Amino acid sequence: MISKLPKNKKIKVLLIEDDAYVSQLYQDIVATDTNWQIEVISSLTNLEKDLERIKKINPDVILLDLILPALPESKKSGSYILDKELGFQILERLKKDETTKKIPVIVISALSGEGDKERAKALGAEKYLVKSDILPFQIIEAVEEVLGL
Repeated sequence: MISKLPKNKKIKVLLIEDDAYVSQLYQDIVATDTNWQIEVISSLTNLEKDLERIKKINPDVILLDLILPALPESKKSGSYILDKELGFQILERLKKDETTKKIPVIVISALSGEGDKERAKALGAEKYLVKSDILPFQIIEAVEEVLGL
């Protein structure tokens, strides 16, 4: 496969992950084994503003968790609700937007059902990794594969 990136370009990875432990683990993996630049979005506040933030970051690849905290407008006062649909909504919006549709998205989720995998692929995810089934180096391999490195 021919690389889609110019030689010697630092890879910009955007991680959309709310779990602080998982986020730090992925950041440590990247810092140790690559020279990639990693940006993290750990909380979403407004889907439109968050999508604009993704456009400004302009990553080479996105690592997307599907289960994310519900947006503030859909929460009851003071509650912490996880929303399985939010990750799918983000993926769908990214792939429909002219500015972001060509950015490869790798889903890394705790959801292991075939229906979730098929849905993510149908919405445009290049790869689907189940958190409990992967080793850290496999994230690097997946990024390299989708970027043709």
